[in-house]
Amino acid sequence: MNFKNYYKILGLDKNTAESEIKKAYRKLAKQWHPDKNPGNKKAENKFKEISEAYDVLSDNIKRKKFDDFINVNKSKAAYSYNNAKHYYTNTSETDFSDFFKQFFKKRSKQKYSYFKGDDLRGKITIELQEAYTGSMRIINTSKEKIRIKIKPGITNDKILKIKGKGKASKYGGENGDLFIRIVINKNDLYTRRKNDLIKKEIIDVYTAILGGEISVSTFKGNIKVKIPPNFKFNKKLRVREYGMPDYDNPSKFGDLHLDLDYKLPETISEEEQILLKRIQEIRDSL
Repeated sequence: MNFKNYYKILGLDKNTAESEIKKAYRKLAKQWHPDKNPGNKKAENKFKEISEAYDVLSDNIKRKKFDDFINVNKSKAAYSYNNAKHYYTNTSETDFSDFFKQFFKKRSKQKYSYFKGDDLRGKITIELQEAYTGSMRIINTSKEKIRIKIKPGITNDKILKIKGKGKASKYGGENGDLFIRIVINKNDLYTRRKNDLIKKEIIDVYTAILGGEISVSTFKGNIKVKIPPNFKFNKKLRVREYGMPDYDNPSKFGDLHLDLDYKLPETISEEEQILLKRIQEIRDSL
């Protein structure tokens, strides 16, 4: 997490009088206000940063806490007041930066945490079958082996957060968190659409015309599916609740959609040719 030097953000130093803080804020706020910079994301973020700095330095309690932090860490070059660098952070998603939230976050008995430890990030690749049934993985960090439980119905690129399994804080704060991105390999048989599955099945032309029953393999096992007579080419047949389980409610399932295609016979016997010609004659006479 990057240190924010609120004095430098407002162009001030540690000994600046309280009255000068407001003047500096007003000057910068006027310059970077979003109303004067419509559509300028940099100006919007800069304005939030200025507002955050003013929120801290204009409050005597917060300013003292910030000054104490600087004094305590003078011996640590990375965070000392004289050597501290301000790192620009995009804060477009929140009103205050992560530094602010962690620095002024209350702990039990009204104690405060300085810096949270750094987060760790990783990736786990699984198959669609594992996404259906759920899975378990063990990953190694620099400190320990961690068992990661993957719930049924998980989606591609889902981020799992394991609280407190990141790096330890150097300054007495909480441990960072571990974030794991789940990547699901492409499946040759199924295409996934949210909790629904689409599967291509080939049927012979006779079943397509007369109807019948076919065997279909699914993640729940083999099932028999009835094909109605005169089934239209490339029409999908829905089999309810044979799709993926819902991640938040694993007892609920999406549907399986069978994308049916016709398969013509590779060879036709003489008897079949006679029968087909007879059928053609009957159709022509109608």
